[in-house]
Amino acid sequence: MSKIVDKVSGIFIPVTDMRRSAEWYIRVFGLTVIDRSDCCTGLAFPGEATILNLWKVERPQPTQFDDGKGTRIPYYNFESFDIQYSHSMLKELNVEVHPIVDDGVVKYFDCIDPDGNLIGIVEESPDSVYFAHKQKYRQG
Repeated sequence: MSKIVDKVSGIFIPVTDMRRSAEWYIRVFGLTVIDRSDCCTGLAFPGEATILNLWKVERPQPTQFDDGKGTRIPYYNFESFDIQYSHSMLKELNVEVHPIVDDGVVKYFDCIDPDGNLIGIVEESPDSVYFAHKQKYRQG
């Protein structure tokens, strides 16, 4: 039987300066360019299917929601298999990063792109219900 859908095709991130943001995402995360135009730049993590679409907007848009307890939660996370390394490298690249939080099941931190978009970086621990699933897709 055929599936209705197979995976997330793309994530859309609102940006006010396409050139600045595209250069930032390419430099910081090592993304490759799929397509580039004035209104949208499609980027991909090498070897991955999901496209990161930077979409031109006139003013910053929210990329997170409030959980009702005052915590801002990004609509998407980027996966890390070494959260300490990811945090250190982003700091070396002069990216604004929040401290790493380790709740015993997951380690995570947020970083900020040039438009102030909150990007979650997450590493699952072996105690996480998501760990085994994510390990199947670990490369390198």
